[in-house]
Amino acid sequence: MKSNRSIVTWLLNIVKLIGLFALYQLAMIPTMMPAIRRGFSATAILVAGVASLVLLGLLIWWLVTIYRRQAPIVTNLSRPARPALTIVGLFILVELGNVLAGLIVKQTPENQVILDKVFTTSPVINVVLMAVLAPIVEELIFRGLMYRWLFPRVTNRVTFAVALVFASLLFAFAHTLSFSPALLAYLPIAVVLTFTYVWFNDIRYSIALHIINNSLAMVGMLTLLSR
Repeated sequence: MKSNRSIVTWLLNIVKLIGLFALYQLAMIPTMMPAIRRGFSATAILVAGVASLVLLGLLIWWLVTIYRRQAPIVTNLSRPARPALTIVGLFILVELGNVLAGLIVKQTPENQVILDKVFTTSPVINVVLMAVLAPIVEELIFRGLMYRWLFPRVTNRVTFAVALVFASLLFAFAHTLSFSPALLAYLPIAVVLTFTYVWFNDIRYSIALHIINNSLAMVGMLTLLSR
């Protein structure tokens, strides 16, 4: 009976995570509308962007509140002695993974195509959305709450491997919504961010790494837009 109850609780937690991700997508709708439908005035685009900023801000406040109420995950990994140096090394690992994925995956993920269109409508607002707010939301959902709800104890290699694969695939799938080759484009960062969270057992480090990665991507997009 206890085993059945645990399975039901685990499945319900998956449903809750999906619901939180759906709220995240809903908060992004205002800023996506000008890219999907033409004819929006500059004022309407600005209002839509500000609306998404406010909605994401409220969502982050709620997610942080939920996250703080949960017990930290139990892990036998020792936190890095040099956090800053470790983050630099992990970032290099992310970039190497991105380069490798780019060589393997020739098609641009549909999610990235949409983001490119959204970015051009209001670059300044979307830099804040994509480089800062989106990483915070995604880390709280896909690392913080996911682990605390689904994998609260990561104390052996088997559990860690299962949790790493599950969390990374779910993160990648959420960005592609299909099992196409584009899924591979998101796996490097998903794996490294998941490992970062479990290793540090502190959501701030995976958030920082995610923000750095997205910020550099935004710099590249701004450079292309200015040409």
